[in-house]
Amino acid sequence: MDGTSNHNHAAAATTVVAGFPTLHRRPSKAQGAAAPVLFLHGAFADEHCFAGWVQQFAAEGYEAYAPARRGRHGVGPTDAAGLTFDDYLADTNQVIDELGEAPIVVGHSLGGLLAQRLAEQGRTRAIVLIASAPPGVLTAQAVALPRFLPKMARIMTGRPFVVGNDACSVLALNAVPEDERPAILAHLTAESGRVYRSLLLGTIRIDASKVSVPVFVAGGDQDRIISNRLLVNTARRYHAAPHVYPGHGHWIIQEPGWETLARDILTWLRGLHLSTGSHSQIMTDAQR
Repeated sequence: MDGTSNHNHAAAATTVVAGFPTLHRRPSKAQGAAAPVLFLHGAFADEHCFAGWVQQFAAEGYEAYAPARRGRHGVGPTDAAGLTFDDYLADTNQVIDELGEAPIVVGHSLGGLLAQRLAEQGRTRAIVLIASAPPGVLTAQAVALPRFLPKMARIMTGRPFVVGNDACSVLALNAVPEDERPAILAHLTAESGRVYRSLLLGTIRIDASKVSVPVFVAGGDQDRIISNRLLVNTARRYHAAPHVYPGHGHWIIQEPGWETLARDILTWLRGLHLSTGSHSQIMTDAQR
C-alpha cells in the first residue's frame, strides 16, 4: 500500500493497493483484532459500489478494503479488453498478498464467483456471496434476453462491451429509485467479453469440497440477473442457508435498505469470531 491512506479512523480514503485504486477505511471502534474485510465488485462496476459498506464495516470494527481491478481508472488494458477471469483472480490475489493475511471476502455478482475461487484456493477466512454469479452456466432470465442479444456477437468473440444505461436500469437497478440511478450509472464501465462469455457458458467451475471456510449466501427475490434458483443452488453447494431479501434486486448492495443485509452479515461474522492472525496463512503461488 502507498502512503495516501488516511489514518484518521473517522474518515475513509482512496489509496492504492497492489497497483489498484482502493477504498480503505480503518476501524472506527475497537473490537479486538478483527480480520480485515475485502469487498469485490461485479462486472461493469468499480469499487465505488461498496463505499457505504466500507464505512459501515469500519464502524463495526473491521478494517475494510474495496479495490478496483484491471480495465478501470486508467489501469489497462482499456475497456478491460482481452482480460479473463484468471486475470481478475490474479489482480485480487495481488491485493491479498499485500494485505499479508487471509481476509473475509465479500463479493457481489462476478465478485462472488471470484470469492468462491479464492476460498477454493485457501485464500480466505470466510466468504459472503451477494447475488453471486454461479460456478456454472449463468442462465438468462426472459427479461434479459432482448437486452443482451444485441451484445452476443461481441460476447462470443470475446470483445469488450458495455451494457447501456437503459438495460442496466431494467436488469440490475430495477429496485433502485430512479433518482438514485444516475450516480450508480456514472461508474458503469466496459467489461471483457471473454469474462462474460465464460459466465454464460459456465466454464468457471469450483470444487466445493475444497471450500472449507464459512459461507454466507444472499440475494434479492426481484433479481433479474441471478435468479432465486441459482442463488439457492449456490447455497446448497456450500451447505449454507440462502438468505433471500424480499423486494430487492441485483443491486441490493446500494438499494434502499442495503444496511439490513450488511447488519445481518456483521451479525453472522461476529458469531464466527474471526480475529486477525487466526487461520491467516497465505498460500504461495507454488502452493495454489
